[in-house]
Amino acid sequence: MRPVVLLACVSALYGVAQVLLVSPSLGIGWDEAVYASQVAPHAPPAVFSAPRAQGVPLLVAPVVAVTDSVVMLRLYLTVVSAAALFGAFSVWLRVRADHVVPLAALLFAGCWLTLFYGNQAMPNLYVALAAVAATGFVVLAERSRLAPVGLAGSLAVMSLMRPSDALVAAVVLAAGALAMVRRRRVVTLAALVAGLGVGWGQWAIEAQARFGGFATRLRDASEHNAMGWSVSFVEHARALDGPTLCRFGTDCGPVSPVALIWWLAIPMMAALGLWAAWREHRLAPMLLAAGTGVAMALPYLFYVDYAAPRFLTPAYALLSLPVAEAAVAGLRLRRPIAVAVIAGLLAHLVLQGAYAYGMGAGNRHGRDDIGRAAAELRSLGVRPPCLIYGENGVQIGYLLGCDSQGVIQRFAERLPTRIRQALEGPAQVVVVHKDLRLPPYMLTWEEIDLAGPWTARFARR
Repeated sequence: MRPVVLLACVSALYGVAQVLLVSPSLGIGWDEAVYASQVAPHAPPAVFSAPRAQGVPLLVAPVVAVTDSVVMLRLYLTVVSAAALFGAFSVWLRVRADHVVPLAALLFAGCWLTLFYGNQAMPNLYVALAAVAATGFVVLAERSRLAPVGLAGSLAVMSLMRPSDALVAAVVLAAGALAMVRRRRVVTLAALVAGLGVGWGQWAIEAQARFGGFATRLRDASEHNAMGWSVSFVEHARALDGPTLCRFGTDCGPVSPVALIWWLAIPMMAALGLWAAWREHRLAPMLLAAGTGVAMALPYLFYVDYAAPRFLTPAYALLSLPVAEAAVAGLRLRRPIAVAVIAGLLAHLVLQGAYAYGMGAGNRHGRDDIGRAAAELRSLGVRPPCLIYGENGVQIGYLLGCDSQGVIQRFAERLPTRIRQALEGPAQVVVVHKDLRLPPYMLTWEEIDLAGPWTARFARR
């Protein structure tokens, strides 16, 4: 079967796997609600913190602008992510017109991160796929006049999604362009700059308009993300099989030996893939992919003081290429080695699929409770203008069309200025909580038990 057909089959199966393993009925997450609310006509924009960028709001705008259905958003993103997987790896089919590319796409699509986040409004998957495409376009720049255009577009997507990730990738890709491109070197470097300029330019303009300037936003973003020299290997190892975030007191549990073996196998297989590519005299493309992937992982391993598995998605996407190179080389060897390679590939798909299903089921339970709480508040007459304050307040506010202020670790001991201003106006203020201790000023507010673990308190004016 032709590689392009195999890649199309992998992309289609990726979409089907999302529907089966991570249900389209999965409720909306905190970050998703923040992003979607920026363009949703039914809900006011949630607080948009300094590190965020406008790529995801642009991505979801075509659906969110016409419907508030989370199921429709999930189905739309399932199609988009499957198409993006095909588009990103199809660039590499012009570099390697063999089975390495569809196998790499299968390896990446089979990761629980790729499956779990495929139909969610989050930036990391699209950063990863844009990075795969961008490295391919750099390799093709010497023999394709359109490659710089594709490169600029890929960097634009990446920088609109996560400007900092795009900057790291661009540095490595620029070094690759200097080493690999001769005739169109200047055009290729200009394409990198142009792509970066799209996202960083938008981020800088927004910084001036909403955050008090570029330097202030950078400082706020650094503080928000707990940035500074640190080593978070252990935290990332503990999060290999979930949860989605090791921060804010979340118990990430011990390191799973099985997940750790899977994790350690990636650099080993990637190294074997580079060696196999060197033997075939085509090392440069795979070395660029591996180098870009490692570089994009380093800031999250050494400069962010917590772990979220999705941060490493670009590294997994780019390293899938040399890993697939090693696997294809192994399949050509003696039968025992080929059987071992096939067993390893099946083990990867089964293990990661099980993790994806578990993550989907676990998150679906909590988000269903949030949806039921929002529905009950609606039945109690909560309508705009309103403000929802509390745990998961961002999601509940989005579902109800209310302003929101979320709380993660604790309520403010004094009434926040934003809540006080809402109480002075016509908006109805509702506090939602399940686990956190309430401050004294809330204790006299009217209390109503909601579905599941949730309780609401209606503010007294």
